[in-house]
Amino acid sequence: MKRLGNIFSFTFIQHVKQKGYRNVTVVVAVLCLLLPAVILPAIEYFKEDETYVSKIDKVYVVETDSSTEGKADYGVLNSVDAAQFTDVVYEMAENVEDAAKKAEEDGHSVVLAVGHQEGTYQLNVLLPDETKLNKKDANAYETFLSGAFRYILIQKSNLEAAQIAEMTMPIETVVRDSSVSADESDEYAVAKEVMATILPYLNIMILYFMILAYGQGTANSAIMEKTSKLMDLLLVSVKPGEMLLGKVFAMAASGVLQIFIWLAGLFGGFALGIHFTKMVNPNTDMILIQLVESFGEFSGMFTVSGVILALLMLSAGLLLYCSLAAIGGAIAEKPEDLSSTNMLFVMVLLVSFFATMFAGGAGSDVPWDAVTWQVWMPFTSILVAPTKILLGVMSIPEAALSLGIVVVTATLITIAAGKVYKMMSLYKGNPPSPKKMIEMMRRQR
Repeated sequence: MKRLGNIFSFTFIQHVKQKGYRNVTVVVAVLCLLLPAVILPAIEYFKEDETYVSKIDKVYVVETDSSTEGKADYGVLNSVDAAQFTDVVYEMAENVEDAAKKAEEDGHSVVLAVGHQEGTYQLNVLLPDETKLNKKDANAYETFLSGAFRYILIQKSNLEAAQIAEMTMPIETVVRDSSVSADESDEYAVAKEVMATILPYLNIMILYFMILAYGQGTANSAIMEKTSKLMDLLLVSVKPGEMLLGKVFAMAASGVLQIFIWLAGLFGGFALGIHFTKMVNPNTDMILIQLVESFGEFSGMFTVSGVILALLMLSAGLLLYCSLAAIGGAIAEKPEDLSSTNMLFVMVLLVSFFATMFAGGAGSDVPWDAVTWQVWMPFTSILVAPTKILLGVMSIPEAALSLGIVVVTATLITIAAGKVYKMMSLYKGNPPSPKKMIEMMRRQR
């Protein structure tokens, strides 16, 4: 293996220098940098002000259905929210037409039509044709009314004051996890829930297409010397095992380099986006920024050790699948044969993909015990374990053990690929069947 480094460096440099590789890497990295840096502050700048103060000072109430009629003082709505709609005058009207005429004369009034249909109350906030109000005023009142109208319904029920007070008492519901402290479960529950929903699918989909692309590239690289008739010349100075291992490591390294560049661009993009967003509004309550700021040792998400182990898992997993694809390239004599010789790589990838997607690996609400087997299976762990590590679901010893299983499996498959490449280096004819391959390997021993 003295020339393994030379083969690795040559293959790596040649692949990285390709125009397609450089263009894809640069374009995606720039997009990862610019999109968050532009989108986050733009969302903050153009979002509607939720604290908008409506200019409505009078509401004409029309109960359009006899079933809605009853003794109710709509003035009680002035005491529902201390921040808005505290000085509104409510006046009952016979019909919508009369109410609309009066509202036009006032200039700052709207019509509230209360109806009842199929067991549901229907509330319509109507702006008159001639008014000094705008749709934003009506929307603000409609939002307020959707939560406050229950006080009117309670009045219509003719309950006692004590009963009304008990029914309107606030209710707080909190889900506690006994494995974490109360403060942590309150502060980071939303962050973990959102990240546990997004990250698994994002991780699986990106890695699936990366593995598919680099696996095919590794298989094509493995048969390049066979198709260019250089095999006889190369075997004089380079061992077949050296040749294949150098190619596998080079392809895997170029894929890891590409992923790391994209991740660096993404982290930089979010850092710039958060910075620009806070320049727009220092007191922003954007949920994505709250999620990023909640990462750290206390929350258990995105810790330094977790990020390192997750990146190592990605690297080892990419090497594992590239080694598996190299077996198909070692068996094939020409590119047309890859459709049949690379079937093992394709089937393992597809089975692993569907196992993680439909057997609970990508679900945020699936118990940890239900997906334990997926992080111990080397071909599925690359799709599942990085997310579990980043979210703090896997402990450091568990993550290290899972990584070790992937590394050992990748090593064994890489050695097997080298042996197959050596055995098939001068083979001529159609690709052998699995049975014949086993017989040839026995004879080689």
